[in-house]
Amino acid sequence: MTFTRILAGLIAVLNVYIGIRFLLNVLHILQTSKYSKTATLVYAVLFLGMGLAGLYFSFFKPDNKLALWIGIGPWALALIFLLINMLTGDYK
Repeated sequence: MTFTRILAGLIAVLNVYIGIRFLLNVLHILQTSKYSKTATLVYAVLFLGMGLAGLYFSFFKPDNKLALWIGIGPWALALIFLLINMLTGDYK
């Protein structure tokens, strides 16, 4: 096992874990989210979907470079979505 395969697997597992936590917040099983319901749902779909895709490309179809890019993807997209929410939100 190479370092990139281990790193891609760890990032994918972390993304799936975070996605499951966001999904549990959407379903009101956990109540730890500080974001709106819509943002939490977007984060759940983003992290869970891309985390599962990263696991697939990391372990079942060994393309470590693609798995790393997919693993980094939800973090970049979540930051962009959070920035848009902060710019367009009403904070009174």
